[in-house]
Amino acid sequence: MDVFCRELPKVELHAHLNGSLSRSTMLQLRRLHADTGLVDRTNAFFDEFQIGAGDKRNLSDCFQVFGIAHSLTTTPEALKMATLLTLKEFQDDGCCYIELRSSPRNTPYMTQRQYVETLIKTMRENPNNLTILPQLILSINRSCPLSEGEETVNLAVEYYKNFPEILVGIDLSGNPTAGRFQDFVPALTRAKEAGLKITLHCGEICNPREISEMLKFKPDRIGHGVYIHPKFGGNEEIWNELRNSKIPVELCLTSNIRTKSIPDYNSHHFKEFYEAKVPITLGTDDKGVFATSLSQEYHICADTFQLQKRDLLDLAINASKYIFAEDAYEIINNKLQLFWNKNEKK
Repeated sequence: MDVFCRELPKVELHAHLNGSLSRSTMLQLRRLHADTGLVDRTNAFFDEFQIGAGDKRNLSDCFQVFGIAHSLTTTPEALKMATLLTLKEFQDDGCCYIELRSSPRNTPYMTQRQYVETLIKTMRENPNNLTILPQLILSINRSCPLSEGEETVNLAVEYYKNFPEILVGIDLSGNPTAGRFQDFVPALTRAKEAGLKITLHCGEICNPREISEMLKFKPDRIGHGVYIHPKFGGNEEIWNELRNSKIPVELCLTSNIRTKSIPDYNSHHFKEFYEAKVPITLGTDDKGVFATSLSQEYHICADTFQLQKRDLLDLAINASKYIFAEDAYEIINNKLQLFWNKNEKK
């Protein structure tokens, strides 16, 4: 099953760039920033960034570690390197399509606009001749001032007009205890009206009112959805809202365990969503921070919930139906069918 999960052409729809930086990528970025002052803290640096099994940090603590990755992607050159190396790692893990998301930032070395331009240019030019199909989602960080979120949407709308083959959507993410969803609705509505797809981090904490508001907004996808089912602190009303809406949910098993949102894999809400036929995809969220891969997420899912190879293939096929770059569906689906034809009798 391990080989099958690695070779299966997978679709990654929930991955944050800075949280996906691997140890190898971070070492290369550190060499690029040899004068940052962090050079003498190599061991502690990685110990602080990676959150593995048994780590006592909770969801709120996890958001603090992203400052480490952010300190390594402050220049266009570093951001380009981080993007290319991360895409290569996803490709090596068997991913054929990815929607990589990131929040545009002003740094001492580049503006938000330069941040977005660097990501788009890197994905378009593809100097390393990667075969993975990369798309970009710009994330609004709900912890930042509302004006920054509005500027993210301004940039997204502007660049979507010129590069719709790369920039495909907007995400609302960040610490779920910060900000109010309703404050971002005008900006998100503007993005939706411009043609951009919308995905929302939803139900990371128990907040039925906000979850209901998000579902009524009718995003194209939501992420996590931990506190929606009544068994997990949600209620019948929002659970039925989700089921009736048919909004796909990006599930991130290991992420939910590492952040203490869910106690263990056997308790994960994947089971309830899967059995209720809620549209779902599997994602890594932050493969560097949580020490995982998409292949590993598929393997864990198979072992925990007794899924067979055909079930995993169906998960990948269904994920391809929920991508934001709709013209890539046939390409992905053909790869999946070819793969299954070769593996069906094994």
